[in-house]
Amino acid sequence: MNKAEVLCDRDRAMLAAFSERAFAHLTGRSLKALPLPFVSEYMNANIMKEVEKDRIIIEQAVAAFKAGTRIEELAVDDIIEMTRTVDRAFVKGLMIPSLVIKVRYEDIADIRKKRIRCLAKAVFSLMDNWADSLSFETRIRQAYSEQEFKATMAEFLHLYNLEVRALSSSIKFLNLFSTAIEFFADIIFEVMETAAKEQTADCIIKIFGEKSDA
Repeated sequence: MNKAEVLCDRDRAMLAAFSERAFAHLTGRSLKALPLPFVSEYMNANIMKEVEKDRIIIEQAVAAFKAGTRIEELAVDDIIEMTRTVDRAFVKGLMIPSLVIKVRYEDIADIRKKRIRCLAKAVFSLMDNWADSLSFETRIRQAYSEQEFKATMAEFLHLYNLEVRALSSSIKFLNLFSTAIEFFADIIFEVMETAAKEQTADCIIKIFGEKSDA
C-alpha cells in the first residue's frame, strides 16, 4: 500500500466535497459584482491549488516520518517555499487587466505554518503502526477518538479558510475591482466556515458511524 497516495487521494476527495458545499451555499447570494461563473472558476482553481499544496505537505511528512524525523524537526520553512511555487502558478492563472500580481507572503506565513504542522501531525499519527492490511478509516479510528478527530478536522479546515482569505486579501487589485474582491472574500470565508462544519460532521459520520456523542 502506498500510504502517501492514500492520504493524498483522501485529502483531495475531502477538499473537493468541501468546495462543492461552499459553492452550494453561494447559490442565491447577491454576487452582482462577481457573477457565479467567475466565482465557480475561482473556487475550482483555488481547490486544485490547495490539493497540490497538501500533496507537497503530505509527501514531505511521509518522507520525514520514514526517515525517523520527529514532528518537531520537520523542515516547515522548506515546505513553505515549495508551496509558494503553487501559489505563484495560481495567481498567474488569474491574470486580468486590473490585477496586480504581488502576494505578500508575510501576511499568510504564520497561518500556513500552523496548517502545515496540523496536516503533518495528522500524517505522523496515521503513519505510526499503520499496517498494510488496515483501511484508512480503520487507522483513523485506531489513532483518534471521535472527538480528537473532529477537533483535528475542524482546525485543519479553519486554517485552510483563514489562509484562503489572507491570500485573497494580499493580492492587490486596481480600485475598480478591489471593492468587489474584498466583498467576495468576506462572503467566501463565511460560506467556507459553514461548509467546514458540515464537512467535518459528514466525515465523522462516515468514519465513526451515525451515533455520535460529539
